[in-house]
Amino acid sequence: MSAVDSALLQVRGLKVHYRNVQAVHGVDLDVREGEVVAVLGANGAGKSSIIKSLMGLVPCTGEVQFAGAPLAGTSAKRVEAGLAYVPEGRRVFGDLSVEDNLRMGGYIVRDANEVKRRLDGVYELFTRLGERRLQLAATLSGGEQQMLALGRALMRQPRLLLLDEPSLGLAPIMVQMVYRLIERIAAGGMTILLSEQSAHIALKLASRAYVLETGGVAFSGAAAELQSNPALREAYLGSVPS
Repeated sequence: MSAVDSALLQVRGLKVHYRNVQAVHGVDLDVREGEVVAVLGANGAGKSSIIKSLMGLVPCTGEVQFAGAPLAGTSAKRVEAGLAYVPEGRRVFGDLSVEDNLRMGGYIVRDANEVKRRLDGVYELFTRLGERRLQLAATLSGGEQQMLALGRALMRQPRLLLLDEPSLGLAPIMVQMVYRLIERIAAGGMTILLSEQSAHIALKLASRAYVLETGGVAFSGAAAELQSNPALREAYLGSVPS
């Protein structure tokens, strides 16, 4: 079996509870090496809960295997295992500069030359960040902060990049810009699992999709199938532009 065909992430029977509310009901999903997979659905369907549970940010039950081993422990342990997380709402450190935010992403790297190499790589991908490297993160636009959150995650050189609602709160032109950058990251071989409410743009990037309804998987399959089948789109996503 080739590296592209192997399952990097395997999730079976995932359940997430918030006190007396069950947000995710026994979800199964797989992400193969080098693949972009989208988790879609309306607000409250459980998308972000899945991403957060994989990062160890909310309690969950079920079986999660990453790179052939059980995925457990704290968020820091999962970063060490090869995961990186870009949270909903970006959550950059507003009182730190762009570069200091990026260095926070590479905190586990002890070699100063390696940190510089990774910084240079981020600035090459996100040229706008390079232009604003000394600027406070709080003064950036929403789209620039999303780029910074992406760059911070890439400083870890993860095996799996978890993106939670990357288009949320952005102007349409910035959504397009951010997704072009995510497409470049994916083209470099990065494995990506993203949750997204804007299904039409996520389906253009992803190879496969899982559509959630009230915490369960209502549809899973090729993103192209959802894109090309209006009846299927209407059934699971409502009115979605092509």
